Amino acid sequence: MLKVRLREWLYILLLALLLGFSISGFVASLHGEAIGPVVALGVLTSCYIFALSLITTEIYNRWLIAWVPSPLRTPFSLLFAFLSGFVGALGGYLSNELLGITSIKLSFKKALSLSFFLGVMTSSLGYLLYKLLSLQRKEEESRGLLLEEHIRSLEAQIAPHFMFNTLNAVAELVWQDPARAERAILSLARLLRKSLHLEPYITLEEELELLKDYWSLMSLRFVGSISLEIQTDPKMLNLRVPKFSLQVLVENAVKHGLKLRHGYVKVRAYRRDSEQVVEVEDNGVGFETLKEGVGLRNLRKRLALCGGRLDYRSEDGTTCFRMLFNGR
Repeated sequence: MLKVRLREWLYILLLALLLGFSISGFVASLHGEAIGPVVALGVLTSCYIFALSLITTEIYNRWLIAWVPSPLRTPFSLLFAFLSGFVGALGGYLSNELLGITSIKLSFKKALSLSFFLGVMTSSLGYLLYKLLSLQRKEEESRGLLLEEHIRSLEAQIAPHFMFNTLNAVAELVWQDPARAERAILSLARLLRKSLHLEPYITLEEELELLKDYWSLMSLRFVGSISLEIQTDPKMLNLRVPKFSLQVLVENAVKHGLKLRHGYVKVRAYRRDSEQVVEVEDNGVGFETLKEGVGLRNLRKRLALCGGRLDYRSEDGTTCFRMLFNGR
């Protein structure tokens, strides 16, 4: 079943009106009639055909398609398109007979012939539109699968990067404090369980929960020396962000900004004019020229795929990375 979207129905209506205008203008010039009434009749007939096409398509898609065998679905669709054109054209003829829109007089037999012709034209155009929409749907599906595969590839690069750093942190505790190492392993298990969901983009609320689990592991390496502060606008919690995006920025702040020493990391989410901002700030050593690693490069690509972008600044003793999204 191919469902026609509202925007596509509007395009079809414009095409029907254009065809009605063109055909009626041609008929008016052949018969030497005033173009206004003939065009009005042509547009009215096009509206009849469009309305019938809309009704028959919805009836077919909603109720009849389940009962029609697959090999017969295309012939049935063509039949419905033909009936829409045929009946719509008869409606235009009868409207002219009742209302006297034009002075052109046709016999009923001639009207049937013209209606049959319009029915064939309608079914032909309907078939072409069906093929075009089918190709468009396949292209959209292929683009979606390609996008999903690209995201999976980026995530596959991030996951080992995250795992190696975490396991190194836990390994340092095995001999020093076995009890803390056990708690760290349990925290890692909880985090990995949450991470197994396949969605490449999650809400900011879910991302903050992942960050808290991640921080409980990361902070084992600097107990009490680095603080994490989270400030979020409640209206921002439904914003969809790349999964593990905050983890990448917080890890970058701790390792390269604070260099695992004293300081703070602040996570904020707020609206600024027409943008939605999620930022991570630290008071570390900063940088003059940033050389992006695997995590930041991948995050930038993943943000681009969802219409976001990465911005950063380092000045006055603070470094701030921002994920910027258009207001939604």
